[in-house]
Amino acid sequence: MIKIDEILPWESYLIQIRRHLHQYPEVGFDLIKTHDFVANELQMMGIEYHSHVGKNSLLGIIKNGIGPVIGLRADMDALPITEANMTLPYRSQNDGKMHACGHDAHTAMLLGAAKYLNDHRNGWSGTVKLIFQEAEEGPNPGGAYGLCQSGLLDDVDSFFAFHVSGAFPSGTIAIKAGEALASADTIKIKLVGKGAHAAYPHLGIDPILMQAEVIVALQSIITRQLDPTENGVITVAKVSAGTTHNVIPEFAELEGTVRCFNETTRQKLQVAIEDVLKGITFMHGGTYEFQYIREYDPTINTVSEARFFHRIIEDTFGAKTFIELEKPSLGAEDFSRYTAMKKGCIAWLGSKKNDETGYSLHHPLFNIDESILKYGMLCFINIVRNYGKETQK
Repeated sequence: MIKIDEILPWESYLIQIRRHLHQYPEVGFDLIKTHDFVANELQMMGIEYHSHVGKNSLLGIIKNGIGPVIGLRADMDALPITEANMTLPYRSQNDGKMHACGHDAHTAMLLGAAKYLNDHRNGWSGTVKLIFQEAEEGPNPGGAYGLCQSGLLDDVDSFFAFHVSGAFPSGTIAIKAGEALASADTIKIKLVGKGAHAAYPHLGIDPILMQAEVIVALQSIITRQLDPTENGVITVAKVSAGTTHNVIPEFAELEGTVRCFNETTRQKLQVAIEDVLKGITFMHGGTYEFQYIREYDPTINTVSEARFFHRIIEDTFGAKTFIELEKPSLGAEDFSRYTAMKKGCIAWLGSKKNDETGYSLHHPLFNIDESILKYGMLCFINIVRNYGKETQK
């Protein structure tokens, strides 16, 4: 088992890579410069790679004799957020774009692991597939879809990934075996009424009134139709209607997200939402248009891979580093596409050292304690060096 002291010489490289990526964030599938930067790093290391998988994902491959095939995933995309920390020396140089979810750290950790594994081939055998993924934050279908459809990952035995989080102390690593992250679906609703003068509401059909009733009624699905032992969320996050203060508009619109952990609940929520729309619009004499867009499936960490990951963490850093999570998160990840395809596990890497590094994911002040980069790099290395050396039950 490689220990932390052995990779300290690589720490400056990790920080350099992470800060460069942080300064030049790109969003979604439009990661041309990020793609080319990672490709250049792999080329300098002498690592074979497939470029522009999907659109702008990359797949590096290190072959080292006969053995298991392991997929290590790092996402590369940023978010359409303006960075609020004006004094950060490596703040975003791309207006309205920011690495507010830590994907710059994920990419740096995987490049560091790639560099070490390629230079130190003694002690491990097999193949490592280095997945540098676009569009984890969307848009649908997300960047994992193209990679999984490419056929380049069909021979992978297990997938592993990290996600940094300011919810956990720096250097701790948290795993939830089994149900880890929720599905994430989008709902788009258009409520169609009949326009009228606001002074004469009886001459129209008010879509804003229908809109208000729908918003309230959707919450009753969770509290009164869903089994209390099941987890689910329906959140309306976008509301739009009308043009001025004295006109009842023709229509009103809603958008939101639906989260849960299994297919039965997912189908039940979809049907229940449409039942609400049917009932309320019928009562008012209006109509509706409804889109239920399936995006990411639940992320289910394979129990055997979660246990293996757990052992790697404790053997590398000690028992105090590991946090076993009792509850899953209602956040979502398209790492779910990999775990639906083969075995796999994603872990949370704590990045909170102080208040400045304790902001939540997607916050415009989000930042990480960069000392954690070596923890992720080292775990990736030890996963590769130890996978298959013991029975994974």
